[in-house]
Amino acid sequence: MRYFFTALLITALFSGCAVRNAFSKLEINEKQERAIENTKSGKMVFKEKVGGIFSAMYLNDIYPSMNKSTNYFYVSIYLKDGYENLSITSNKQKPLKIKTLPHNNKFTRLLPMQSEWAKNYLVSFDNNEKAGVNLSIESGQFSSGQLNYLRD
Repeated sequence: MRYFFTALLITALFSGCAVRNAFSKLEINEKQERAIENTKSGKMVFKEKVGGIFSAMYLNDIYPSMNKSTNYFYVSIYLKDGYENLSITSNKQKPLKIKTLPHNNKFTRLLPMQSEWAKNYLVSFDNNEKAGVNLSIESGQFSSGQLNYLRD
């Protein structure tokens, strides 16, 4: 009986110290966990109409070795009416560079959902804000709204 209570006490002490979060039961690595935390997804809307969907991932918090003077985003977007009027801004500034990426690229596996219809972009901006980064995606009358990313 004494061994039973000792074993129960030790089990309670050690299981109380275990580190667990929502990701502990999923089979994902640390980089994928940080990607999920730094991804915003939603609809491109105008009033009650939906013009597309998007996922935008802030890469600087996922890859700490990236250039700190530049903010990088991986944007995957599907628009019903085409991509001619696509505009992506950060803190109301135009991007330094927008690079179109193929469907299968090194960032694709970081997104929880992927679509073959979406277009993928690597977008870079000058890093001139200290507190956070605000990304906005627009296409004609449709908008993502303001996407706020806090920096570590």
